[in-house]
Amino acid sequence: MKSSLLIALLCWPLFSTSAQTQAATESQEQQTKKSVEVFLQRLGGKDPKLIASCLAEDIDWYIFESSKFPWTGRRTKRSEIETVFKTLFSYFVDGKEKFVMESFMVDGTEAAIFAQLGRRFKQSGKDFSMYIAIHLKVENGLITKLYLYEQTPVLEKAYE
Repeated sequence: MKSSLLIALLCWPLFSTSAQTQAATESQEQQTKKSVEVFLQRLGGKDPKLIASCLAEDIDWYIFESSKFPWTGRRTKRSEIETVFKTLFSYFVDGKEKFVMESFMVDGTEAAIFAQLGRRFKQSGKDFSMYIAIHLKVENGLITKLYLYEQTPVLEKAYE
């Protein structure tokens, strides 16, 4: 009996630390989830300045590149992202967008979204629908990484 008590007392810091670590991870995941949800809400509101306010000053940003679309490619500063969204929104007919989230996963500071996205190009009048994946990282309540993987050939075909 004494040996069981001794083992329990010796292991107590391990259990305590594990519980603290789990609580910290859950708290971080809640912050990550909330930050991404706010970003998505603001994205739906189409205000480039408000969208950009969800991002860290220095960001690791990448949208799969296309020579046809100036909003694609790598960016590293929050100030660049406001311009990205102004440009992006100018290409599409307002009110003709579709966003269906299929999965939203959070692990610590990382988040992943799998969704269907659809829009109509102003230039061609053509609609498109495609699957996308977004990988995000959140630190101190701000997005520090956003990678958007999209089916660029689908976009390019609808644009022509």
